[in-house]
Amino acid sequence: MSLRASHIGELAVKVLRRGKPGKVTRVFGSSAYLRSGSDFVLVLWGALRSPMTINISEGRDGEEVFRVGDEWAFAGSGIRLGSKTIDVRGASVYSSGLRDRKPIVLPPPVQLAKGAAMLKSMYDVSKFEPALVDDVELRTFVERTLVPFAGGKQGVLYDVPRYLPLIGRGGGFTPAGDDFVAGFLAAFNYIARSRRSKQILTPRGLLLSGTVPESAAILGYAARGFVDEVLERLLLASLGEERESFRNELLEMARRGHTSGIDISLGVLLCEAALSDTEGRPALRGCLDAIWNT
Repeated sequence: MSLRASHIGELAVKVLRRGKPGKVTRVFGSSAYLRSGSDFVLVLWGALRSPMTINISEGRDGEEVFRVGDEWAFAGSGIRLGSKTIDVRGASVYSSGLRDRKPIVLPPPVQLAKGAAMLKSMYDVSKFEPALVDDVELRTFVERTLVPFAGGKQGVLYDVPRYLPLIGRGGGFTPAGDDFVAGFLAAFNYIARSRRSKQILTPRGLLLSGTVPESAAILGYAARGFVDEVLERLLLASLGEERESFRNELLEMARRGHTSGIDISLGVLLCEAALSDTEGRPALRGCLDAIWNT
């Protein structure tokens, strides 16, 4: 069986170039995670691009191609799993635009509050419970870390152990707490890179202590600016001069499976709101009032 990739992410390119063998760790209907060392490649039947993804356009079920525990190897032109191959020759390389520095303009507080209210309404109609906004650890993080940061205590956000109670919280393959932290770190560190200021470091070993290896890897990638194209568009729309697409990008992100997209979006909005407070434009309280109906 031979499959051809339409796109390959820049991180996946690096993994394949190293040529180290690996194993299939997770298989879903339209995707599979392949591990090599501490890195992962996501083989996806679909169009969503990311730095870690190899996109396959041919109609197949992931469970027909992969099995957990299968060993795979880089074969010069792609991936080989026994008699099965994925050919990456000619595939377009997808690179993250969040690695570049761009002018940053935080959204107006009223726009952030409206976005938070929209996310809360989506939590309310979600079939998946309990919602992250009802989790005591999120409130604790907000009250003990985010509010003090917004009030001027800059150092609290760089204390990585403060994030650990959220890691692994909630159901799903990538838990809700992981999704929130991924959105938060992606937003904060992108702004920090663009402004040449201090970023939040996320040691992989520390993240692995609380969640599955695949999610820990995704968290580490997000903190470094390697995110999928939907989250990238949301960040660029919310932090640029032109914001006409901000609401549409927020809606697209929030629609992602289960509540993952809502959780990621909430992390982005609360990060931007807290930073807005530090610049003299109070936004955090309006967002918190919207999500907790206070």
